[in-house]
Amino acid sequence: MHEKIQRITDTEWEIPKGFVPGMRVSGRFFLSDTLAEGIEDGALTQLANVACLPGILNNSYGMPDIHWGYGFPIGGVAAFDETEGIISPGGVGFDINCGVRMITTPLTEADLTDKQGLIEELFEAVPTGVGAKSPIRLSQNDLTLMLEEGARHAVELGYGCEADVGRCEENGAMPGADISAVSKKARQRGVPQMGTLGSGNHFLELQTAEEVLDEETAKTFGVKEGQICVMIHCGSRGLGHQVCTDHLKVL
Repeated sequence: MHEKIQRITDTEWEIPKGFVPGMRVSGRFFLSDTLAEGIEDGALTQLANVACLPGILNNSYGMPDIHWGYGFPIGGVAAFDETEGIISPGGVGFDINCGVRMITTPLTEADLTDKQGLIEELFEAVPTGVGAKSPIRLSQNDLTLMLEEGARHAVELGYGCEADVGRCEENGAMPGADISAVSKKARQRGVPQMGTLGSGNHFLELQTAEEVLDEETAKTFGVKEGQICVMIHCGSRGLGHQVCTDHLKVL
């Protein structure tokens, strides 16, 4: 790691002002020793560059998944003053609302007697890769409801249960969102891709909770030792990419 990087605690590190010219605040990121060994210099430079932006408050932050991105590092977080700060679609990124979610199941590893068959069924049900198209047939009206109601509309279509909604940030739909800001082209790109993973580092995995390290937290999340969980990393595909592209042109 770069010699100017300062260690604050066992898992917190600081990029001091001056690491790159024009930094208004320092940068902070959170990594264990193991994760720190693989940190990319480019990601740290991007984190420092974010610290140069007008109106930034406190620090430019990097979460444990920090890696090189487009302008902002992936895993980067920054807050800006309401009047003096910036609005940056590029900071949000092209894959709007990209993230990772874990879903618990009532299964154990012993229940998975045909792993290969299950994998093949998952590939069949969840298309992956560049240009992957969904078996889900949405109308433009369905897409409108999806944009307005978010996770709740997915539940109404049978792709989840009511309990899922309560476990999503903002109950799966941001109040005050204005779908008129979503262009016709973005909508056209979004309709055939609902329910697909896309490419890059997106994934769908079946995982086993091999060891519980924090009983209280595990109980809160409903995780037990030996339990099968599903982890999904995906985003908004072509719809989100087009929304970002459209607004970068405006700004």
